[in-house]
Amino acid sequence: MNTSSLHRTIGLKSAVFIIIGFIVGATIFVLPGSLAVEAGPAVFLAYLLASIPAIFACFVMAQVGGAFPVSGASFMIVSKVLSPYWGFIYLCLLVPMAAIIVPLIAFGFADYLQHFFPRTDVTITSITITLLFMITNCFGIDFAAKIQGILVVFFLLTLTIFGVGGVAQGDAELIKPFFPKGFSPVVLAAVTAYFSYSGVFVITEIAGEIKNPSRTIPRAIFISFAVILAIYTLVPLALVMTLPWASYADTSMAVVTAAEVFLPDWIVDLIAISALFAAATSINGLLMALSRDWFKGAEVNIFPKYFAKIDERRGVPVRAVLLVGLLSMAGIFIGGTITDYAQAAVLGIMVMQILTGIAVLRLPKLLPEVYEQAHFKLGPRALIFYSLGFIIFSAAFFLFLGAFSLTEVVIGVIYLCLCSLYFKIRIKTVQLKIQRQR
Repeated sequence: MNTSSLHRTIGLKSAVFIIIGFIVGATIFVLPGSLAVEAGPAVFLAYLLASIPAIFACFVMAQVGGAFPVSGASFMIVSKVLSPYWGFIYLCLLVPMAAIIVPLIAFGFADYLQHFFPRTDVTITSITITLLFMITNCFGIDFAAKIQGILVVFFLLTLTIFGVGGVAQGDAELIKPFFPKGFSPVVLAAVTAYFSYSGVFVITEIAGEIKNPSRTIPRAIFISFAVILAIYTLVPLALVMTLPWASYADTSMAVVTAAEVFLPDWIVDLIAISALFAAATSINGLLMALSRDWFKGAEVNIFPKYFAKIDERRGVPVRAVLLVGLLSMAGIFIGGTITDYAQAAVLGIMVMQILTGIAVLRLPKLLPEVYEQAHFKLGPRALIFYSLGFIIFSAAFFLFLGAFSLTEVVIGVIYLCLCSLYFKIRIKTVQLKIQRQR
């Protein structure tokens, strides 16, 4: 294994499948039910509200991918525009997501597998599916992307059948009153639901393996978002029009539970299978993206160089893939509810988004040549509008959710303090090593 460059094998179609598969994961099959218990029939409105900052995210991340068509693009823009320290903080927030988001999705996979095999152990199942895709990613991103495409087509078809059928045959009386607990729970649900949109960054993390990335990344982002928005509006609305919203407190398989009301058993089984596929594509996408961040961090000496090695034949940072897989499995052993994991992830993602938004806002001034040469380039006014909107929404979501998650915020602050200490030690270690080599 030698340090080398990653292989550009991903085209537009595969890029779209990677984004959709990553974002529309197991959460759409389980999270809307949990949020409906809190927000009532307005849960679908919560998803629409969550889509507003997601629109800003699409434009900002399209600019990031257009300006830095390399793997770990978000880290690169934060590091180069703000400072290496803030780039390191970005990585410190992103890397642990393996121990937060993968378990959330893996547990969703395990819950739906129990529809077919009720006696299966949730922890063992979650570990097994994570291990499977860790191995899959070691065979190359092109192979992983092909599997992604097949699974995405299947679960999009079943979700569309459920969403359209549920709304068409649903009972409008079930969504009255619309705000049974008031509007505040809807806002909190929107903040948590934003987790379901937050995976747009995945495509910029693997930009070094995308063909013509400056053109492909923006197109893939906007095509994917249109599909995702339609699914995220249909599914929650179908849920609350099919069964009373409070009834979802008794199930971890909301979509299957609702589908049993109006669909034949064989289609219900297909929906359960598609939930497994959706979870699998998200786990696959996470391992794909987060391993590239470890690789990029190691490549610039923030993390040990050991993780900057690439398998020459497959063009894969195998060591980074294995590390992310192990971190994911460690998170599974910790345990936790899907809402706990989602809220912890959103807090970290909001800080990352603030850093990215500031970097994009300052890009034309600090790196004008990079901005001018980007294939996708927001105009000066559009760049200010979308970057500021991205920053403001992210800060507002963080403050609102943080008020309900003080423990997670305190743990996060302690973690970042330890990361800052590591950064100082690492910088001194690298400097001493360079001096000795001279």
